[in-house]
Amino acid sequence: MKLRAHSDFIRTVEVHPTLPYIISSSDDYSVKLWDWDKNFANTQIFEGHVHYVMMCKFNPKDTNTFATASLDRTIKVWGLSKPHPHYSLEGHERGVNCIDYYPSGDKPYLLSGADDNTVKI
Repeated sequence: MKLRAHSDFIRTVEVHPTLPYIISSSDDYSVKLWDWDKNFANTQIFEGHVHYVMMCKFNPKDTNTFATASLDRTIKVWGLSKPHPHYSLEGHERGVNCIDYYPSGDKPYLLSGADDNTVKI
């Protein structure tokens, strides 16, 4: 199967841990939700970044939310049902390339790595 998913390079894809969903992030500044039970239909487009979206990760503590890292120097946290972010995290001085959730503990800590040569929690 071949899908025309984005209008520019795709940076990452992430598979939902329990639902038939995949999210993809792209240099077209968007993140898209795909449902493979609906023949890989694009069921949601998430917009809010103003530069390439380098990575997306589902929150292991709340799989209805996910985070994205962008070269616009922000991390955004989203819900699956809304096209706009719940909130943005700022603090890097250059583009954010990667993120991951710390899976243990009682809080959903996010780690990020950026072009400013820092890792932040």
